Amino acid sequence: MKIKETLPTIVTMGNMVSGFISILCVLNQRFEIAAWLIVAAMALDAFDGRLARMLKTTSKTGAQLDSMADLITFGIAPALLVGKTCTNLPSIVMCGIGLFYMICAAFRLARFNAQKDENVNMSRHFFTGLPTTLSGGTIAQLIILNHFIQARFGHDADMVMKLLPFVTFALGAFMISKVPFFNVTSKIGIKQGILAMALEFSIAILFFIITPELALSTSLTIYLIICTMYGVLKGKQLKKGYSTT
Repeated sequence: MKIKETLPTIVTMGNMVSGFISILCVLNQRFEIAAWLIVAAMALDAFDGRLARMLKTTSKTGAQLDSMADLITFGIAPALLVGKTCTNLPSIVMCGIGLFYMICAAFRLARFNAQKDENVNMSRHFFTGLPTTLSGGTIAQLIILNHFIQARFGHDADMVMKLLPFVTFALGAFMISKVPFFNVTSKIGIKQGILAMALEFSIAILFFIITPELALSTSLTIYLIICTMYGVLKGKQLKKGYSTT
C-alpha cells in the first residue's frame, strides 16, 4: 500500500485511538482530559476526509472505518462522559439518556452511509441532522466549560452540569432528525479571499490562545444556535433547492 493511501487511514486511526483513550479517562475519573481528547478527535475527523480527497484515495473501506471511529469517539465516549459526570439525576435516568444518545449517534452514522451507498443527492452545503462530531464536541466543550467555571467561581457553580442531561437528550434528537444544519466549513476556503481567510484564522487562533475553554464553548454554541434556528425556520425552502433526506 502506498504512503499516500495510508495517511488518511492513520489520521482516522488517530481519531479512534483518541476516543478509546477518552473512554479510559472517563473510567478513571479524568473527565476534563477525556473531554479534550474528544475535541482533539474533532480536528482529526475534519482532516482525514479532506486529506483523502486531496490525495484522491477515497474508498468505501475508509468511509466505513471513519464511521466506526466516529461511533467510538463521538457516540460512546460522550455518552459515558455524561453518565459519569452528571450526578443531579438518578443513575438509571442518566444511563437511559446516555443510551439514547449513543443509539442516535449510531443511527445518524448508519443513515449517512446508507445515503452514500444509495447515491442519494446530498448537498455539500448542508448536513441532514446534527453531525455526530458536533454532538460529541458539544458535550465535551460543556464538560471543559464546567471545569473552567468551577476553577474560577468554586465547585458550587454547577449550572452547566444540571443542564447537560437535557442538552444531551436534545443533541440525540437533533442527530436523528432531518433538520438541515449549515456546513460552515464549505464556505471556508480560498474562494472567499486570502485576506479574509487569514483574518478569520488569525482571530480564531488568538481567541483560542487567550481562553481556549471559552473560545471552544462560544464557537460551538453560536454555531449550534444559528444552525438550529436556520434549519427549523428555513427547512422547507432548503428542501426545494437541496436534497436533505
